Amino acid sequence: MLITDPNQPDNPIVFVNAAFSTLTGYAHDEIIGRNCRFLQGPETNRADIAKIRAAIARRVPIEIELLNHKKSGELFWNRLLISPVFDRDGELTYFFASQFDVTLERDKLARMHRDRLALELEVERRTSDLTRSEERLRFILKAGRFGSWTLDLADMRLVASETCKENFGRAADDPFSYEDLIAAIDPEDRPRMQAAVQTSIREHSDYDIEYRARTPRGELRWLQIRGQTFYDAVGQPLSMAGVSIDVTERKRAEEHRTLLADELNHRVKNSMATMQSIAHQTLRNASSVEEAHKTLDARLQSLSAAHDVLTRESWIGATLTVIVEGTLQPFRGGAGQRFLINGPEVWLTPRLTLAFTMALHELATNAVKYGALSNDRGRVILNWDVVDGARPAHLWFRWEEIGGPAVTAPARGGFGTRLIERALAAEMGGSAEIEYRPRGVVFTLDAPLPDRRPAAAEDPTA
Repeated sequence: MLITDPNQPDNPIVFVNAAFSTLTGYAHDEIIGRNCRFLQGPETNRADIAKIRAAIARRVPIEIELLNHKKSGELFWNRLLISPVFDRDGELTYFFASQFDVTLERDKLARMHRDRLALELEVERRTSDLTRSEERLRFILKAGRFGSWTLDLADMRLVASETCKENFGRAADDPFSYEDLIAAIDPEDRPRMQAAVQTSIREHSDYDIEYRARTPRGELRWLQIRGQTFYDAVGQPLSMAGVSIDVTERKRAEEHRTLLADELNHRVKNSMATMQSIAHQTLRNASSVEEAHKTLDARLQSLSAAHDVLTRESWIGATLTVIVEGTLQPFRGGAGQRFLINGPEVWLTPRLTLAFTMALHELATNAVKYGALSNDRGRVILNWDVVDGARPAHLWFRWEEIGGPAVTAPARGGFGTRLIERALAAEMGGSAEIEYRPRGVVFTLDAPLPDRRPAAAEDPTA
């Protein structure tokens, strides 16, 4: 501490204690008689000095911190408290001042300030990173149609995201409680869902289940729910959280693949049975091994052609025009138009496509061997029409050969004849007849038609 005398020129120091000397490094004799400004330097703030001068001029106390110099030149922060001292008459006699070295305190405060700024910057950076991470997560969840949810196990309060609500057929602003969720789940799947929740909580395991849920509009959806349980420090379950995924399309695709596999298995078995029957009947009626080989090969080629037609049409059937054109294509050799084809579009099921293809192949084969296609002048006229007056509608079909050699009826009908007349008539549920007229063979079919074009694929063996 020190005392100055404002009644002397330049307000000199008239008293100083030992602590001041220790603080500044100056001896007692180096201090007495000097103005306090000797501790100041170029680093001392001029505005703060002006404040001190103004307080002295106004004779009022002031507390301020100045950057001063010790005798060694070392800078230190000096907390200065100056107060005027008056006598009984109110006259100013002295100024009393105390000094405290607050350098360490200021340094500590500066470090704390720097640390606070650094911490604020780090918090801001991490908050920004977290915000971006949350935005990316929201985008990923939305892009993948993942709905997020949390369930407070204390009061069973469910919080669902917009996508989660959408998965259950709800609008974003619709209320959606845990009770609403339970009510939406198919009754057959509800016990399994609740058991899975209890298992996850009890065994600290992941919650992963697929179940059916019905939307408020009555649409049935398949949903996959994944999540996990969170516990407190003593292992008590607090909440569950996870995602919901609409897997309806995947389930439908799986069911469709299973159906296709079953259909393929059924078709292969029945195709094998058809081939076995063809082979058995061909070998039984053939007069030689060579004839059997040729006939069997031709009939299997016809069956293969029918399968090609059905494959192009995704095994939902084919039109009669496509069947006729495809089956007769190998028999179009030679000059001129051998087949005159006329008829409306008639849709046949896969099973009828196979039967019609085999019958047409037998008719064409016989025409090549014995009938209109055995010379260069013969023709085959194919006409068909749909008779809508009857219920169900009937198909009238006619194969007529002209320009070939004279025809005589065979002594006995072979497998080909039975395939044409009996098999096709049985498959169509109608009547079929082959007439051996002198000018050429005439085949006529009259049978009820199935639906013109089924909406879905049909089992060809049904």
